[in-house]
Amino acid sequence: MIDIADRAAILDLLAELEEGWRTLDFARIRRLWDPAHDPIYFAEEAAQPRLDWEQLQAYWDFTGRAIEKMGMNIVDDPVLRELAPGLVTAIYRMHWDALVRGESRPMGGDNRVCATFRRTPAGWKFAQYVEAPLAPIAYIRELYEKAATPGFAARP
Repeated sequence: MIDIADRAAILDLLAELEEGWRTLDFARIRRLWDPAHDPIYFAEEAAQPRLDWEQLQAYWDFTGRAIEKMGMNIVDDPVLRELAPGLVTAIYRMHWDALVRGESRPMGGDNRVCATFRRTPAGWKFAQYVEAPLAPIAYIRELYEKAATPGFAARP
């Protein structure tokens, strides 16, 4: 069972993550991670996970050069589950928007996220972050459903 103070601390950490992405402040984002262990970070657009600090920093550096403007919002209430004492996972949906340098139009997307947090002497910190986009067939179906005229099914 996750107590109220731990839940609040983890939700504050997630709010910091949102702000870090909105400002493209990767030093701020890195401070949200447990520096005593190698990270596990798997972004939706990445072919491979980032499994050490050098790889993750290179990803953030590249992203900072490639993205002109970014937005990231958690769109639902994260579900928290204790995995073991001092280890909690959060599952939530997130929406992102990005303007890539040199592009005239922004793009965006929706992801499901599974993040794991470790209690450290400095408080709760990220240990793992995995984005899980919908499979293409599910995503295309969702787009078609959103494109339907409101109230169409109820019409005679």
